[in-house]
This record gives sequence, C-alpha cells and structure tokens, in this order.
Amino acid sequence: MDASDVAISLVICSSLHVLSVEKFLSSGKHARMEKAINHLQNILNTSKLLESSTNDGQQSYDCRPRLLDQAQHAVVMADKLLMEASRHLKFCKGPLAKIRTLVHFMLPRICTMALDFVTIVEDLSTHLSQMQDLSQDPLNLDKTAHRGSVRWDGKVESDIVGREDEVNKLLAQLIGEDGYPDALSLRVISVVGEEAIGKTVLVRSVYNRLEIDHSFQCRIWVHVPEEFTMKDLLVKIMKQIDVLELNDLEHKGEEKIKEIIYNSLVELRYLIVFDNLRKIEDMDEFMIFLADRRSGSRVIVTTRIPEIPSLIDPWASPVKLNELNADAGACLLRECSSIVDNPGLKARILSKCSGSPLRILLLRGLVAASGDSSAVMVDQLADNPTLRAIVSLSYHKLPSLLKPCLLYLCLFPKESAISIRRLFRLWHAEGWVQASLFTVEECFEELAGRNLVQVVRRRKVGGRPKLCRVPSFLYDILCEMATQLGLLQIHSNTKHTDHSKKAEVFNGCPLWTAKYEEDRREHHQHSGIRLQHLRSYVFFYTQKRVTRSRDMEELLGPLIAKGDCGLLRVLDLEGVYKPRLPDRIGNVLPNLRYLGLRRTALDSIPESVGNMSSLETLDLKYTNVRNLPSSIWKVKSIQHLYMNEVCFDESTSRHKSSLKYLSNLQTLWGLCIEVATSPMVDVLSEMTGLEKLGLTGSSLVVEEATKSISDLKIIRSLKLRARDLFGQHSNLNLSDMTGLVSLLDLYLLGRMPQGDSLKLLPRNLRMLTLSMSRLIHDPMSVLGAFESLEILNLLGGSYTGEELLCGSGSFPKLRVLKLWKLERVKDVHVQVNALRCLEELEIKNCGLLKSIHSLSDVESLKQIRLIKVNENLATKIKRVLTGQVFATQDK
Repeated sequence: MDASDVAISLVICSSLHVLSVEKFLSSGKHARMEKAINHLQNILNTSKLLESSTNDGQQSYDCRPRLLDQAQHAVVMADKLLMEASRHLKFCKGPLAKIRTLVHFMLPRICTMALDFVTIVEDLSTHLSQMQDLSQDPLNLDKTAHRGSVRWDGKVESDIVGREDEVNKLLAQLIGEDGYPDALSLRVISVVGEEAIGKTVLVRSVYNRLEIDHSFQCRIWVHVPEEFTMKDLLVKIMKQIDVLELNDLEHKGEEKIKEIIYNSLVELRYLIVFDNLRKIEDMDEFMIFLADRRSGSRVIVTTRIPEIPSLIDPWASPVKLNELNADAGACLLRECSSIVDNPGLKARILSKCSGSPLRILLLRGLVAASGDSSAVMVDQLADNPTLRAIVSLSYHKLPSLLKPCLLYLCLFPKESAISIRRLFRLWHAEGWVQASLFTVEECFEELAGRNLVQVVRRRKVGGRPKLCRVPSFLYDILCEMATQLGLLQIHSNTKHTDHSKKAEVFNGCPLWTAKYEEDRREHHQHSGIRLQHLRSYVFFYTQKRVTRSRDMEELLGPLIAKGDCGLLRVLDLEGVYKPRLPDRIGNVLPNLRYLGLRRTALDSIPESVGNMSSLETLDLKYTNVRNLPSSIWKVKSIQHLYMNEVCFDESTSRHKSSLKYLSNLQTLWGLCIEVATSPMVDVLSEMTGLEKLGLTGSSLVVEEATKSISDLKIIRSLKLRARDLFGQHSNLNLSDMTGLVSLLDLYLLGRMPQGDSLKLLPRNLRMLTLSMSRLIHDPMSVLGAFESLEILNLLGGSYTGEELLCGSGSFPKLRVLKLWKLERVKDVHVQVNALRCLEELEIKNCGLLKSIHSLSDVESLKQIRLIKVNENLATKIKRVLTGQVFATQDK
C-alpha cells in the first residue's frame, strides 16, 4: 500500500494550518501557498499517480522515495514553523522589552521559515506534475461528485445472512428450547472456522440478543490477544463483574484475583466468551477455577484452530462456520443496486470471494462507492485473492483525506467499542474535516458504507451511530500500515508489542500515540515519548481508582522545563483516575484543541487552561469539577463544554466583555445557574450556535432560561432539571417552548405544574423523558397527538394517577415506551389503532399494575421487558402474546 497519498494529504492539512497564521505570510506568499495546495488537491482527486499495484496481498509501501521524502520534509517544516509562530505569539504578551527583542530576532526567522515552507510545497507540486499523466488511466474521483456516493445502510454489525442454522444451533446449546439454560454442569461451546469467516460477528449477534441478556445474570466478553499473560485476561474478566475489589488491581496477585472471580461467579448463572483462542493450555487453566454450581452457566470459545474443540470437550458438538453458498453470498449483495442489476458483476464478485462474507461485504462497499457497474475494478484482483489484497484495494480507492481518518481508528484498542461522540471530536481536532469537503458525519458514513468500520449500536433517536468497531482482521492490517507510515505509536502492557519500534519516519517521532494500561513495573519504559511533532496522545487506562499522576508529569515535563510550545492537538485522558495536570499545562500547549478528562474523578483543573487559545472541546463530564477557572472565558475558540453542574454565576459577572465569544458554543452540557439574576440567563439567548444544552437551576431560573432559549433555531437536545436550595427536585416552571422547531430530544426532571404544561412542549419532538413530574392527569391524552414522537420514557414519579389510556390512533410513530416506577398505576388501556408502530415496551417497578388491555392488537411489538412487576401481570401478558420476544427479569 502506497504511503505517498497519505503523506500528501498530511501536507495539505499542514499547509492549511500554516495559512491560518496569516500575519507571518505576505499576500504574495499566501497566494503562492494557495495555488500549490490547490494543485496538490487536484492531483489527489484526479489521478492514479499515487496508487501502487497490489498483487495477492503483496504490498509496495513506496516506490517513489524522493516523493515521500519531500512530503515528510514538508510536514516537519510546517511543524517547526507553527511552533515558532506559537512561541512568538506567546512572548508578544510579555514585557515591552521582550517584544522588541522578538521583532528584531524572531520575526525575521519566522518569515524565512515561511518562505522555505512555501518553496518546498511548490517543489513537491512541481515534482508531482512531472510524474503525472492525466491522459492515462484517470481515476475520475472528483471530490464534489464523489461526496455522498455511499452511505451506511443502518444495520448493526455485519450481516449474518446464511448463518441462520449456526445461530439456532448456538442458541439451543446456550438456552435450550424453553429459553433458559438447563441446570447442568458448566458447558463449553466452541465456534470454529478459518480466519475472518465471521465467528466473532455471529457470536456477538447472539450475545447481544434480548433472550440471552435475560437468561444469564452476568455476561462477560474477553478478546484473547495473540500475546498476553494470564493476569491480563483475569483483569478483563474482573472489570466486567460487579465487584468492589477493583482497587489497586496491579498490586493483587494472580491467585487473589482468581479467588475474587470465583466468589463473584459462584452464585450466578453466567456467560463468558473467549474470542480468538489460540492455545488449549489457556482454556485448561481457566476451567480449573471457574465457578460451577450446576446453574446452567456457559462458556463460548471462538477459534480458528480446528483441533481445539475436541481437546476442550471430545463429546461436544462444535458450531462450525464454513464458506457461504452462492445463494447466501448473493443475499449479501442485495443492498447494492449497481450489482443487483448486473448479473455478470455479481458473478465475478462471488467467484473472487469464494464464499467469504467479509470479502463479499468489502467488495460490495467498494463497488457501491465507486458507482462503477463494470467488472474492471473487481478484475484488478487475482483469482481467489487474499483478504489483505481486498483491503488494500478498498483502502486505495478511498478519497485521500479519508485515509488518515481510517488509520486514526488504530489508536483505539483492538476489538474495543469506539464512542462516535469521542471519535468525531478527535477527527475534528486533527483538522482533516476542515481540509476536505466531508463533514465528520459524512466521513464516517463513507467508511461504514464501504464496510471498513462496523456500527455496533445506534442512538434511539434518529438511528444515528453511537458505537463502532474496527473488525479484527482489518485492524491488524491498518495498524501495520499506520506504523509503517510513521504515523502511529502504541505503548501497551503486552511485552511483545513492537508497534513503537516501527514509527520512525517523521523525524523519529510519530504523529499519534496511544497508551494502553500497563503495570507500574513497566512505567519507566515509556517515559521517552517525545512531543516535538506529536499531534494526538490518547490514554486508555481503565483500571479503577489507580492514580496515574506520574504519566502527565513525564509526558509534559520536558516542555514545561523549556517553556516550549508543543504541537499537540489532542490530549485524551478519558477514564484515567485523577491524572495530575501540571499547573502550567495551558502555557505549554497553546495548540491543544481537545482536552478529554471524562470519568477522571478530577476535583479541579489548572487556571492555565484559559491560555489554550485553540481549545475547541473541554470534556469534564462525570468528574468532581464543580467550578471552572474564570480564565476559560478567554478561550475564544471553545465549541463544546461537557461538565457536571458547573456554576458560572460569579465568573460571568466579572467577565461580561468576554461572553460574546459564547456564540461559538455548540454544546453546553452540565451548566448550573443558581440565581435568576445571573448574567448566564441572558447569555443563553446569545448562543445562537447552540445544539445541546443541559441545565440545572431553581424553578425561576428554569422559567427564565426557557424564555431565553426560545429563539435558538438549531438546538436539538435539551435537558432541564429544577432543584431547590437543598438539592431536592422542585417545581419545573416552563415558558412556551413550541417555537423550538429543531428540538428533537427533551429531558425534563422536576415537578411540572398541573393543567396544560405539556402543551408548552414542541410538537415535533422525537424523544421525551419525564421524571419526578408528579402529573395527576393522564399525560397520554396530550402526548399521543405528538405525531413525530418515537420514544417516550415515563420515569419515576412522572405520573401519580391510576390509569393510562392510549386513545384510538394516538402515538402514530412511537417505537419505544418505558414505564418506570409508576407506583400508583393499576391499568393501561390501548385502544384501536393506538401504538401501531410500537416495537419495544419496558415496564419496571410498577408493583400495582395488573393489566395492559388490548396489547395483543399491537402487531408491531417485538420486545417486552418486565422488571420487578406483579407476577399476575407477567402471566397475563405471556398468555395472550405469541411471536414476540418476551422476557421477565427479577434482578
């Protein structure tokens, strides 16, 4: 796979960042730079110049050394120029004598560096022009025409078409015909098949089913890496069990952890999946200590080694995955019209893929993206090509600026579920989205549509992706590419990890670094991370209550000692327990755009954060930070603030002149306003770009706040909580909110006035959650007329009456209904043609509820979940309903 196109893409991104430092570029240099960038972009979009041939998985990493050297040199030059510019801007705020010194010595040097950078970009453009021959084999990938050519089809995980028999066999061995495991000794079920045949996808699809969720009291998924210690896997198991002994796991011995796991599981019916087992010895050691009380617990093992199932249990019947037959393979292609309408192309794809579902999905995504109904692209592959060859072709056909986005996914641990919210913020901070015509959403949809990333969970409102995952086979290939390009460095507790040894291209320092959890004994091995050109530093340390204070000191210490300005744009410490942030962190990282401190249990952050003049996202959600330094108002670039009930009342009074910058905010979550006279109430009306708002305040504050936000035209998500001086829920007084036409998701927590308060809500809501509302009149009569409502959650104390009536024709689009802790409700009535789209019903802690009349008439119902309800109610529902997935849960 060619490195040149990715390197050129990074040059374009770096050049755009240099253009933003306008005061150091004359108008002539600025124009020359723009011309060179446009030429580079045109070459990437219109030529196959940078592609290298791929023959059955054999890679050609770069046959043009001079080209790659030039591109890498340009990135390094851009780094140096940006660092000098940042240092100059910082010192310009100092004493007058320093400014004069800088004018005489530093500014000319920066201008010279800017000229050198323009020259090297022009030379690179010229070199490419000499190599380019647009008349031969044009790629025809004009960016504007290509945009939006393929979209994710909405399915969760890869298709398991043609695997129905294997799914049923696995279900039968797990829970039998009656829906519950028989009380036999612990049973191990093997799922075996060659590499990338779909074992993990099949098991995960069963693992996530509702009946499995309710049949087992504890479910644990363990991905078995190629190299690991027994303690590594024990810790993975322990972190998925609800136990209190998670403190200082690194100091607990292996036998102690085994004892804790045994005591935790011995009374439970559990399901454990060991995904990708390679050695039977590992399984033997686990089976010795796993608890077994003849409760019907199960262990699933996926493996590509055909001998392992018989070694585990000679009498067991493993679930074997073979290649798909022609009919099943053709079903995987049904979503692509350009293939369905071309029988010849369909036949070529199926012949190339030999029944491998993953190969079929990749080629389907590639053909759908290209819009090419001929077989020319498919015929570039040899007969029976390897999976690596198909991945190589898929990667080469990506728009150039999407390639770094794809490779960036390798920062996350293998087999991990990646938060879309987190991923989008990181991509945005890296600057690739601004350098292309794609939004972050379109970028992701393009990758998912090509089956290069899997969507594993969607948001209930609008079906937007929430979690994604890179398939294991693809992760390995992409990680190898990223390290070969010198982009990626991974620090891991696995002693055999060698990714860090490969990342030596960009002046000895990678652009992205991920640090996975490791034992303190190995901590000194990673103290040499250098920040000179590092763009992203993402830390995955998930052991609870283990302070990692030294990491930040060792990482940032050299910069602080020099007073230097790093180019770090992303510092993501989500999940790290109380990292010690240096007091001067904001002084040495002025280019930081993303500071992720979610779930770190921090109590405060340094005042110097206000000096991060480029900061766009500050994530403090699920921390103990209750006050932000007033210097935060100096950050003009801030767009996303995630907090936990932080109050700005005093700081806004002192910094009124800076509040105008809040118009850039898109997310303000976890805001607390204590008094209605706070300037923040009026400031809300000025946040014209606000899309998400989470607010806590007194009754009067909430009422005034809803007046202030009534003119926010693009707000999509709103959470309002009313509380009194003692922190208890108070009256939730609302102003007229019907004008918020873009609002889709509304969460109201507090006592709502009786009468017509529900009529003040926007009619186009898709999701509504009510909690502690204390409504005495049946809310269904009003809410049933909300024609766009898809999800309704009536949570604890939201309604105090005895009956709920869903009138005829009400709730025309409602898909999900949750009734939680409605302690006085006795009957629910569903009239003709009501709830006609309802798919999921969940009833929890409604002890007096005796019946739901006419529920059997709701033909769309697929899932019913009953948790701590009257036994007679469960019996009645189970008796009258057939075909739907029904489950009770007494936990």
